[in-house]
Amino acid sequence: MTEAIRGDYQDTTDLLHIEYDRRIGYFSMTDDHFHEHYELYYLLSGDRIYFIKDRSYRIKAGDLVFVDRSTVHKTLESGVPDHERIVLYFQPELFAAMAVTSDMAEKLTEPFRWDVPIVRFPSDIVKVTEAIVTEMVNEMRKPDEGSGMVLRHRTLELLLHTYRHRHLGRIHTEDQDPVLHPKIQVVVRFLNENYQNPLTLPEVADQFRISPHYLSRLFKQKTGFAFSDYLNLLRVKEAQRLLRESNESVTDIAMLAGFGNFSHFGKMFKRAVQMSPRTYRQEYNGRSEMKKHNPMKV
Repeated sequence: MTEAIRGDYQDTTDLLHIEYDRRIGYFSMTDDHFHEHYELYYLLSGDRIYFIKDRSYRIKAGDLVFVDRSTVHKTLESGVPDHERIVLYFQPELFAAMAVTSDMAEKLTEPFRWDVPIVRFPSDIVKVTEAIVTEMVNEMRKPDEGSGMVLRHRTLELLLHTYRHRHLGRIHTEDQDPVLHPKIQVVVRFLNENYQNPLTLPEVADQFRISPHYLSRLFKQKTGFAFSDYLNLLRVKEAQRLLRESNESVTDIAMLAGFGNFSHFGKMFKRAVQMSPRTYRQEYNGRSEMKKHNPMKV
């Protein structure tokens, strides 16, 4: 690869967004994020490290990675320069919009819920996968009449192709080489389970008998997240859930999610979600009302 290339497609309904990138050199994500849509990542070439929830995985060309909704994740460089990838972001409502039954939608999204959400097919199946992806890339780079329809159908085709052949490519925990440092994995899991409690880097370091400086450096190196940023993301994610599912006040939700300072909560929430907690709740309630009155409108 000698030239960086980027392609982008945004469905008019906002139910599907696709990004294609050919990157030259070394690259790690700078954004600390999670989102409320499914993410399907396919690596066409190169080698990457993918942190998902509480583990890191080494991703090879031909691998499919399934990131479930509201799951904290990040991609990192693996020491190998240059890579080419396509990422599909889609809302669950895409299935209804394309007349996919709820039973089939449940099957097509099964890999997102696997313990190891990675599919690594044998070479003959990879050829089919790559043909689907290549057509999507070409459609994005040279759009024509009906390109949106083509990309929607190819998205479903890719999901169905994966589901039909999942027994040939599913990776189990024992088959995956460990990438995340064992001590950091334990710390990440501890944070995932205790983020609502008051936690500081020195306290966690002391609990796991690591120096704060070493924990800070190793955590960033192995997960791609600063310790405090990761903890704040977990708390923002919980706050989003409470804003959607409870009638608690925004002030109480900040406390329940683990934020000891309301002003800090507002800043962290807006940085992660690009809107205030109150606006987020209003927009979510507005979308919910729209679905009740127009269940088939997307």
